[in-house]
Amino acid sequence: MTNPLVHTLVFIAAVLIPGGLLAYFAWRAISLKGEPNHTAQNPGKEVISDGGRPTPAEARAAFRAAFPEDSLRARNRERKLSRARALRHKKSKK
Repeated sequence: MTNPLVHTLVFIAAVLIPGGLLAYFAWRAISLKGEPNHTAQNPGKEVISDGGRPTPAEARAAFRAAFPEDSLRARNRERKLSRARALRHKKSKK
């Protein structure tokens, strides 16, 4: 924001022109950003997707490591499901 007078005049014009506020805020976003941060334009950046996709066995092993079958989360979920099933069967017998 080098010149506040210019920004004030542009903002007043944007308020008066229909759809001008949208263009004003887009202009402000572009002018404040400066340089784009794409990896193609920044020569020192490494590419993240070199490893490729994991195999199904690796993905399954990673999932089992993150969510073991006897975890507290699994037991709590099973308890909630059994409670919901029991409640559903009670209501259907009435």
